[in-house]
This record gives sequence, C-alpha cells and structure tokens, in this order.
Amino acid sequence: MGASTSWIDKLFGRDETHSPGDPCAEGMGDCGEVRDNASDFIDGEAPNKLTSLIRHHLGFCNDCDGWMTSLAQTVGLIKQSPQYDVPDSLKEKLNNLSDK
Repeated sequence: MGASTSWIDKLFGRDETHSPGDPCAEGMGDCGEVRDNASDFIDGEAPNKLTSLIRHHLGFCNDCDGWMTSLAQTVGLIKQSPQYDVPDSLKEKLNNLSDK
C-alpha cells in the first residue's frame, strides 16, 4: 500500500502489484464494471474473485479509487444515521399519491 492509507484501504485493501501479462486485473480494467459492482463490494457481498479484481483495479485507477472511497464514506454515514419508523397514516397518504 502507498504512503497515504485511507480507512477504505484498511477495510478492503489494495493490490498494487500487477501479475505478469495482466493489463489491469484480468478483465477488470473497465471502470464501469467496477462501479456496477460497487455496492456489493462495499457491503462485503461480492464473490471473492470479484472482490480481488476490484481491489486490484483500485490499486491502479485513481478515478475509481476516489469514487469508491466517496461512495463507501456516504454509505457509512447513512448506516450511522438514526432510523425512524414511518407512521402507517403517512405510508397510506404516500401510497395514495402514487395512485393519482
């Protein structure tokens, strides 16, 4: 890992060593593919191989690294925010709005 280690580095890690003949994470060179799987990755629900490929990509792609860090921080903040039960009367009113 590089000199500046963020909390997401500690949580997910980075693979900063390319394998021989590996242009970028054995097919995970597409930033769109990384972003498409970001939620599963952040939630720890991505399969092991996909997690490894994303870690590898993040070790080399500054754009995805910054984007993923920002998304993970946002998810973390949302998970820390208080949760409130919505009254049934409000749920009913909202459902009625969607019927119109």
